[in-house]
Amino acid sequence: MIIGISALVSTVIYALLAKYITIDLGLAPKLREDIYGVLVLVIILIMIGILGARKSIYYSPKLIKDEYSLTQILEKWRTLDIILIAVAEIIPLLGLVITLLGLPFERTWFIFLTAGLLMIILMPMGVKVRSKLSILRNQHPNI
Repeated sequence: MIIGISALVSTVIYALLAKYITIDLGLAPKLREDIYGVLVLVIILIMIGILGARKSIYYSPKLIKDEYSLTQILEKWRTLDIILIAVAEIIPLLGLVITLLGLPFERTWFIFLTAGLLMIILMPMGVKVRSKLSILRNQHPNI
């Protein structure tokens, strides 16, 4: 939980930096727009990858073996949560890069907003963990 909160706070810090720091690198407008398009596409692919991995890996038979105890499974889920949050941290960094390349914050704010929402989705909160445990017990009654 503390890692998720830290990632959320860092996303807010990146957004504030993007809002209040303006650097013009003198890039041509066409090149700036091309970089913007590529980085937004990369951000979308990262989000799809994170959400797809989250949905498919948690209950994967490769991750959860019948002989594992509940403690072992929770440790694996915690590791997976940390990895996904670390990868999601790339998104606000890319948003900061886009803004520092000269695009106004008015065109990049949505990147920080979606990164923050993604951090909230990935945070292991009590309600979500109980729901995952319920699904786990339905799929693996021996655990």
